[in-house]
Amino acid sequence: MINRWLRGCFDGGLGLATVCLACSALAQGLTVVPVVAGPGAMPVAAVMPDQLPHSVLARGGRDIAVAWLAAPTARYAHGVLGDALEAGALVVETRAGERLRFDLPPQRVFEDLALRLVDLDADGRDEIVLVESDLERGASLAVFGVVDGRLQRRAASPFIGRAHRWLNPLGAGDFDGDGRLDLAAVVTPHLGGILRLYRYAPPVLAAFAETRDVSTHAIGSTALAMGQVVDGEGRAWVLLPDQAHRRLRLLAWEGVWRERAAVDLPGRLVGALVAQGRDRWRGQTEGGEAFELRLAR
Repeated sequence: MINRWLRGCFDGGLGLATVCLACSALAQGLTVVPVVAGPGAMPVAAVMPDQLPHSVLARGGRDIAVAWLAAPTARYAHGVLGDALEAGALVVETRAGERLRFDLPPQRVFEDLALRLVDLDADGRDEIVLVESDLERGASLAVFGVVDGRLQRRAASPFIGRAHRWLNPLGAGDFDGDGRLDLAAVVTPHLGGILRLYRYAPPVLAAFAETRDVSTHAIGSTALAMGQVVDGEGRAWVLLPDQAHRRLRLLAWEGVWRERAAVDLPGRLVGALVAQGRDRWRGQTEGGEAFELRLAR
């Protein structure tokens, strides 16, 4: 185990904090229990005007009532999410009943299927976290919100730098224990898999930690939630598969990365991890074996 952790240490060359996995005793345990498979997920039907096929509505509890991806377009020939269509616009309906829309320029798309609504700056208003891609520079993690009655881009990470390079947002949490929400995403989940943490510092998302050998998506799948943010001990942890999708890892950023727990799966993970309550998730392997993942603290 120690040798595997040491092989995972690297220098990202990005001026970030130390990212080597720390070698320490595991404080938690993960177990995999076979279960009877339930019914498969139903196809997602578009229910709002001009909604992107297969995308999911986001319903908010603050200033945004509902948000969706709109204006399907085939102008970005990537297809990593199962078809040739991406969104050219973002639309929200506010609690006040206004409909607001942000249209991207012709060289950009929203390469996503699920919007994430979260109050990142504790001002009582929703921020929208999603993937914005450039036809030449690949994907960026972007944050939008309603400001002065307009839907605007609030912050964004740099584009990856190359076309057809994608990232998958994982979620929001206080990963560094400073009392403020951060964002986590897996950059290039199909090509090396880099878990990266960002601080919300408009107009930028500032990366402050990263590590490798992770993934949260299979090429062509519409399932984005293969990883989860977990409530930890005074900070948020990240639960996600390794690059091969055959092992689940529970990672914590504590100035260095610590692997709190890990467990091998009976086969290659496919689809999402679905929460079943605190510290329990359902999943399925490519052989059709359903399982429940349990975290013991």
